[in-house]
Amino acid sequence: MTSTTSTAAPVAAGSRAVKHTLLRVARLGVVALAVLLVGMGIPLYYNSAHIAPLAGVYVAASKAGDAVFTFVVSNTPTSQAGVRPGDVLVAVNGQPVAAGLSAYQFYQLTSGWVNTPVTLTVRTAAAAPRTVAVNRSADPTSVVARVQPLGVTVDFIIGFPLFLDLVVLLSYLSVAAVLIWRGRDLGFIYFASLALVAFGAAGTRSLQVLAHELSLWGWLANALMSAGYAAIFIFFGFRFPDGKWVPRRGRILAGIVLVWTLLQWVWLPARPMNWDPLLAALAYLAMIVAMFIAQLRRYRRVATPAQRGQIKWFVLAVSTIVAGYAISQIVSIVIYYLGSYLTRAADMVILLLWLASVLFYQVPYILLAVAIGLALLRYRLWDIDVVINRSLVYSALTAALAVLSAISLAAVNSLVGQLFSGVSPFLVVAISAAFPVAAFNPLRGWIQRMVDRSLKPEEMSFSETYAFLALEVQAMLGPAELLHMLVIDVTRQLDLISAGVYLCAPDDRLMLTERAIQDVGTELPPELALEAPMKTELHAGNVMAPPDGMGLSLLVPLVVGTRALDLCGVLALGPRRSGKGYTTPVQRGLKELGKEAGKSIYVAQRSQSSLQHIAERLSALEQRIAGLKQG
Repeated sequence: MTSTTSTAAPVAAGSRAVKHTLLRVARLGVVALAVLLVGMGIPLYYNSAHIAPLAGVYVAASKAGDAVFTFVVSNTPTSQAGVRPGDVLVAVNGQPVAAGLSAYQFYQLTSGWVNTPVTLTVRTAAAAPRTVAVNRSADPTSVVARVQPLGVTVDFIIGFPLFLDLVVLLSYLSVAAVLIWRGRDLGFIYFASLALVAFGAAGTRSLQVLAHELSLWGWLANALMSAGYAAIFIFFGFRFPDGKWVPRRGRILAGIVLVWTLLQWVWLPARPMNWDPLLAALAYLAMIVAMFIAQLRRYRRVATPAQRGQIKWFVLAVSTIVAGYAISQIVSIVIYYLGSYLTRAADMVILLLWLASVLFYQVPYILLAVAIGLALLRYRLWDIDVVINRSLVYSALTAALAVLSAISLAAVNSLVGQLFSGVSPFLVVAISAAFPVAAFNPLRGWIQRMVDRSLKPEEMSFSETYAFLALEVQAMLGPAELLHMLVIDVTRQLDLISAGVYLCAPDDRLMLTERAIQDVGTELPPELALEAPMKTELHAGNVMAPPDGMGLSLLVPLVVGTRALDLCGVLALGPRRSGKGYTTPVQRGLKELGKEAGKSIYVAQRSQSSLQHIAERLSALEQRIAGLKQG
């Protein structure tokens, strides 16, 4: 029996070492592949972004099959070359066009590097065909064309989103590294970190461009991109935040997504990039809805208070992405409106709106990585209610101001254009900006009140409990009565399932001295077994979350002193009936309560010790007097 056990132990240790080695290799492989593919896609993205068609030209096939120019925007290179609506396109660069030429085929034939010429052979009515050279250029209503007078180059318009892509990828790599460095559960944390790395790479423009290439590198890019979306779907939907599958039937849906992922590697029609954009958007929307439903089920049925805080971080991050995407699209529509119809709109306005559109689209992805990292590391989870409150207020405020700015800009631009001529664009912007600036504070106050009605950050005063710790009360009650009143009052005020006070024993152990339990079957550990770093934090007077498995939500140190603190005990708080956590204001109040309670307990213990000493002295004196009388 001993031989079997001794043989099995090295085998188990060896298998764990092999598993950890494979995890490290997989992690390094995925990170290296992600960085390599994103780097390879950068020049492809840069080159593809410089590809331009003939600006302001629309072609359609006539009943006879001829390619006819149906619309030619004035003041474009094509218009300046003499091409007019109704002209027939005969050839492109000397190559005759096929009958029934579609708009997409025309785009492929005429597209090329920006500012390079393309030769068109056109025919007007029955006249002989003529050949003209037209420079490829950006659409006059596009951002590129509108910001060129400001000295903003095409390279900046291309490079800025690319730079943000790299920042997004770097943020996901950094969060993955921190999770592995600080995480506890190696298996789940490794999976979470790899999912974040693959997802961060999948969101970059360079990888998406590389995925369209029909080559080995294109196949690898598509494999990483589809695997990243599948992994993040499984991670966020069914395994976040503790690694357990909730609900268990979610494995079926996860299996379907994995099969779909494998099909994308070998079958081109399975790739969403080859679908109709609306169908692809609906597929991804269905995945997001499934993730929210799974997390809602976890939140309502099995999540602990700490896990509920983690889920709130996830919901906030994803909601931020959705809100950012919506605002980005609204701003893009405003840009199109200003560029297409309000030709007098200031170029600086177009540039600022474009920057806002890019930032609102990209920055939330960085916030998602940071939020998930904070949630998995369980750092200041209870601040989420305050963060959600502020996020809702300022997101709604930003959207309202964006809409108001667009409306005021359009109205002022139109009014000034009709009444005056030669007005500086900056004056138009200044007048338009006055409306959102004046509306900022009233809008913020109105939105704040509206949000507070349903989601007000919890604040709590422990002034009533302080009254029980006054010196007058200490003079009448002993330490046991003080502890009982303290734990009962805190349990009532915070609506706790359980709470207890652990006092320091002579051997420095924290032993349960007083408790309050409202639910039958709820127990508190007789001893608060903590690691040395946690005890150091408590000695410093810091409120902290306990380790998992204790059935507790928060540890409040009971300390004595001002600068050099002495830990006399710990107030251990169990879960709250409402499932809420402890926001920063509540934690701050509990920290102050811990100082007051620690001082009161110390004074009561010293008073009790003095009374016992006096009683012992009196008893000894009585015994001596009794002995003298007998003598």
